[in-house]
Amino acid sequence: MRMLINTVALTAMIAAVAGAACASQLVYKPVNPAFGGDPQNGNWLLSQASAQGKAAQSSSSPSFSIDFPSFGSTSPTSSTPTTTLPNVNTNTNTTPTN
Repeated sequence: MRMLINTVALTAMIAAVAGAACASQLVYKPVNPAFGGDPQNGNWLLSQASAQGKAAQSSSSPSFSIDFPSFGSTSPTSSTPTTTLPNVNTNTNTTPTN
């Protein structure tokens, strides 16, 4: 008799726990206003990105930013020879002349 009461109580507890564990459908809600999120999130996202950018610049540890080398000014020099193109006649009956 005691075994039957324990079994019934255990079954009732399992049923109560299983009933509370019902799943619902997951719904994606974007945060970024550029992707359909709430427009009031824009200032918060901008402040978070700015704070992370300042931390990455001031820290000495490696970060996820890419530091490109400075190539300086790349102005064309006059010492390179210029290429002259041949004159092309658009008439299909004749051949181009150089």
